[in-house]
Amino acid sequence: MFILRYMNEDDDLSVKEFTNLSEVKSYISENSLERTWHQIEEIKKVIPNLKED
Repeated sequence: MFILRYMNEDDDLSVKEFTNLSEVKSYISENSLERTWHQIEEIKKVIPNLKED
């Protein structure tokens, strides 16, 4: 999962979630966000090791 944070046209912080990086990049280009502040964060799912010693 990827989270995109960016400044919208009202200079407010907006947050959107995407399932893959290509969706994020296409959204950025479709909405002309390349020249505005934006941040992409990758969320990795961690599966804990439940095995006892």
